[in-house]
Amino acid sequence: MASSTTTLDVTAQDAPERKKRKRAAFIKFGLVGAALVGIGAAATSAAWTDDAWFSATASGATIELEGSLQAPVAWDPADDASAALVIPATTFADLVPGEVRTYTIHVKNSGSSDITVAAPVWTPDATDNDLFAAPSPVTVALSETSSFTLAPSDTEDVIVTVTAPSWTNTDDQYQGATGAGTIVFTGTVGS
Repeated sequence: MASSTTTLDVTAQDAPERKKRKRAAFIKFGLVGAALVGIGAAATSAAWTDDAWFSATASGATIELEGSLQAPVAWDPADDASAALVIPATTFADLVPGEVRTYTIHVKNSGSSDITVAAPVWTPDATDNDLFAAPSPVTVALSETSSFTLAPSDTEDVIVTVTAPSWTNTDDQYQGATGAGTIVFTGTVGS
């Protein structure tokens, strides 16, 4: 038998295969390198951190100006004319010429902030004011004539003074006459 030898050109067939292998190895090493860089970056950013946190709440102040005829026993919001505290009718009943009578009323800051209270205002009733009508009316004066400040829980006493003028026989229209009115305190918080 005769032997035949076949020679193959290995270099011609291996070149494309080698390029594929090199490219695959390069991609593998590239992926491994990128993964290591990512891990290193994550490890670096996770190290040496610290936080400082703050929390806060807020609330509005309360404003509550109350009145009393019997302080310190009973306090009432008396927020409008329909809820007004009524000075007993006997206090200023049956006034005679030249008579002066007083009564003490009280206001209190029952809120949570300082209150500036304007000077109280006396206003005669438009429909029942015969005693307060000219020419010789009964006068009403208040001991507080300017604004004042009340801190929370502070109180202020205000004296109401009712004075009948020295009526004469020519002032008969005041006999049996009546009159009514209101005293208003207005408190303000803030500007």
